[in-house]
Amino acid sequence: MADFTYSPPGNADFAHTLRRLLQTEGETQLVGLLAGAQIELSTCGLYSRQRWNGYAATVRVVVPVERIAEFDAKTKQKLVSAADRVIPPEVGFDVTDVEVAPFVESPPDEDAPLPGPTWKPDRLIKHEDLYFRSKTETRIYDVLKTRKVLFFTNATAVLGGKGEKREPDFLVCCEGRWGILEVMGEQYHPAATAMRDHDRARLFKDYGIQVIEFYDAKRCYSAPESVVDDFLSRLRTR
Repeated sequence: MADFTYSPPGNADFAHTLRRLLQTEGETQLVGLLAGAQIELSTCGLYSRQRWNGYAATVRVVVPVERIAEFDAKTKQKLVSAADRVIPPEVGFDVTDVEVAPFVESPPDEDAPLPGPTWKPDRLIKHEDLYFRSKTETRIYDVLKTRKVLFFTNATAVLGGKGEKREPDFLVCCEGRWGILEVMGEQYHPAATAMRDHDRARLFKDYGIQVIEFYDAKRCYSAPESVVDDFLSRLRTR
C-alpha cells in the first residue's frame, strides 16, 4: 500500500509553478490564457485508479467568460499533463480533469461614468526621467539597459487600420527581432483585465510581433536578470 501524504502544495505555489513549467516548455499561448486566471487544485475523495490509494484531482481555472471557449480538449489535456507533473508523487493526487469557469461579474451600472485612463501621474513611478507603472517594471528596466538591445518602456502603440492604441510594458528589439515583455499580476494587469491583456497580445501578433512573453510580477521583482535572460533567449531563437 502506498504511503501518501495527501497534502498538496498551496494553490498560489501550485499556480505559479504550473505557469513556470508551461513557460519553460514553450507553451506561450497557454501561458497567455492563464494570465490573471485563478487556479485551484481540489479532490472529491474518489480514487484515480492510476495508483493504489491515489486520489483523482481536478484543476479549476477561473477566467473571464470570453476566454472559456479557447480551452478546447487539446488545451485541457496539456493542462492535465503539466499539472500532474507539478504535484509531487508522494502527495497521492493524480490530476484527471480540468474545470474551466468564468469570473463572477457584477452587472454594469448604466449611470456610472466611463472609466478614465489608467495612466494617472499620481500612480506612476519616476525612474531615470522615465515613468513606470510599478517598482517591478523599474527592475526589469535596470536589467534591460545593460544588454545590447533597443527597447521602449510603456510606449503607446498605434494600430494602423484598426484605430486603436495599446501600451505594452516593454517593446524590445534584439538582433533585428521584435518582441514584447509583459509584467503580469500587479495593479495594471490583475485578473479583471486579463482578457484585455490577452486580446492585446493577439492584436500585436496580427502586426507581425510573434514573441510576446508574460512573466509573473513576483518573479520579475525578485529575479529580473533571470526574466530578461529568458525573454532574450526566446526572442533570439524565433
